[in-house]
Order: sequence, then structure tokens, then C-alpha cells
Amino acid sequence: MQNTTDKGKPNSSPVLPTTFNLKDGRECLLRPMVEDDAKELCEFLPRTHEEADFVNYMPGEFNKTVKEEREFIRNHNGKPCSISMVAEMDGRIVGIAGGASLEFRRFVHHAECGLVILKAFWGQGIGRKMMECLIDWSRAAGHRKLYLKVFDHNERAIRLYDSLGFVEEARLKGDVLRGDGTYGDTIIMARFFVG
Repeated sequence: MQNTTDKGKPNSSPVLPTTFNLKDGRECLLRPMVEDDAKELCEFLPRTHEEADFVNYMPGEFNKTVKEEREFIRNHNGKPCSISMVAEMDGRIVGIAGGASLEFRRFVHHAECGLVILKAFWGQGIGRKMMECLIDWSRAAGHRKLYLKVFDHNERAIRLYDSLGFVEEARLKGDVLRGDGTYGDTIIMARFFVG
């Protein structure tokens, strides 16, 4: 479980920080997201929206200010059971991931997670390592399941989640407007930790 200190900075997570080698041998750092990341995230996020049709924002829709992004990070990190992380290469953010539980007692037994990675770093193992960290965090938090939403045309991500033990729980038909004007499904996938 990741909470915040009086200064709004995340306490240490059971899984972060950590370093690992990419498939090409370069070293990548996974560390907690902090408010000081806000400026870089305001540049990173619109770039990911331009690169792929797999994220919630369409190109040009993201318009948060650095102040608003800082507040978002502070609020997320301040939730009783949340985690947010960045993947960093040579001092710059190349991926982000996070997870959180709802605060209602009926729902604290599970958490939702998500991630996004710059296209230049796809296929290097960053998504897998981030998901493994999210799984470890969720298990350590005592969740019964960890779930995510993925667009049906994001086949690479679906293969990754499947390989990590996630199963399809539901499909929301015609849920998402794709960049080409067609509608696709949103798939809800979950990894269960106990019966």
C-alpha cells in the first residue's frame, strides 16, 4: 500500500524502486511517481495519445496544466491503497503505470490498474515489468483480484495480460470510438489471487 507523507511524496512501495535490463541490455528504472514529474508528464501523455489508438484520450484532448497534473498525482498518491510509477531511461519518463482500490468497503478487495509506454519502447519488457510490479503490489495489499480495461484492437497488450494470468471477465460492445471513426469493444480482464 502506498500512502503519502506530510509533504505529499509517496512512501516506499513494497516493489519500488527497482531497476532491470531491457531486452536490448539497457537499464531501466521503475520508481514511484512524484509531483515533480508533472511537467514532464504534461509532455509525455499527449505524445502517447498521438502514437497509439489504445489510450483513453484522443490526440489533442489532453489539456491539463502542470498544476492540475501535480494535483492529480497528489490526489492519486494520497488514496489509502494506490500506487503510481514511472519507467525512466536516461533520466526521462518512457512509461507510466498505476493502480488503486475504491475506498468503499464493498470494493476494497480489488484494484484497477493501467499503463502506457512510449511506442519507441514497446517490446522491450517495460510493460511486463510494470505489470509484474502492479501484481506484486496488489497481492501485498491483500486484494482478491487486480483488473484492467483494454481496447479489443490492442492485441499486443492483450497477449501480455493473458501471459500474466489475466482472464477476460467482460466485454463492453461498441464501447470505444477508435481514431478511424469505427467503434470497438472494451475488454475487462482480471487476475485473481484467491478463489
